[in-house]
Amino acid sequence: MDRELRRLLRTGPFEVALDAAIEASGLTLDRLCGRLADGGVTVSRTAISYWRNGRSRPERAESLAALSGLERVLGLPPASLVVLLGARRPRGRPAARPPGTLSRRALWPACGPLLSGLDASGDGRLELLSVGDALVVDEETGRRRQRTRLVARATADRVDRHLVCHEVDDAAFPAPELVGVAHARRGRVRRDPASRSVVVEFLFDRPLDRGEHTVLEYEMRLPDGLPLDHFYRRFPRPVGLYTVQLRFVGGSPGRVRRYDRLGLRGPERHVEDLWLGATGATALVSPSVRPGTVGIRWEW
Repeated sequence: MDRELRRLLRTGPFEVALDAAIEASGLTLDRLCGRLADGGVTVSRTAISYWRNGRSRPERAESLAALSGLERVLGLPPASLVVLLGARRPRGRPAARPPGTLSRRALWPACGPLLSGLDASGDGRLELLSVGDALVVDEETGRRRQRTRLVARATADRVDRHLVCHEVDDAAFPAPELVGVAHARRGRVRRDPASRSVVVEFLFDRPLDRGEHTVLEYEMRLPDGLPLDHFYRRFPRPVGLYTVQLRFVGGSPGRVRRYDRLGLRGPERHVEDLWLGATGATALVSPSVRPGTVGIRWEW
């Protein structure tokens, strides 16, 4: 798999990644449909054509099954195209959601199935006052560690848990792994190696009543050797303060920039250079974060 295709499978959009994968395979649409039929998957040439040019997207169960077949025939990692679809396009009247917020499924599309059966009611009853990430990119050992600290306030009574979602963008690497937690207990952990995603349930030591605060800290181990040229956090709701402490070991990039997006995809906004010190460390401080994504990217 060439470098450009791997990048598109990480960043999308879906139709561009699908088109590049078909081009890289050297298969015509007729031959592609034939290969799928040999594997028991029926999909029309027209449907694939519409998917690759963005005219339509696979949404029905049979279309998603065909997309999984396409991944197999094209030699792509399982779910590498599926996760680029994002949330299903709304039909009919949308479900009510507080104004100025985004759904978890819109920001973490691969985590959608993992959230089924988990109590996500705390999303609307817990206000995040601050979120802090500390990331070490060690080029000598290939290790990548992410520590996160959340400060939250309950906006209702009897709030006893919080859910977090994490995904790895690169289709060649597995989902992150939870390796530590403080000021809370580890609840249910659901990982999906195919979609490189994990959902973790944190249980507070005691239920919070309205106005009470808590601190949650946890550490994720990203796959060793994972190629990194960016890091970002997704925000379904406003947050008072977001900080990132980023440190490079064994070599520093030539340029580091911060950016944000209104959603998961889309154009970068508020792009600014970040100062990288002699110790290979830099920091991002972003007050009054709006729903969407805030991140850092760098160039070696």
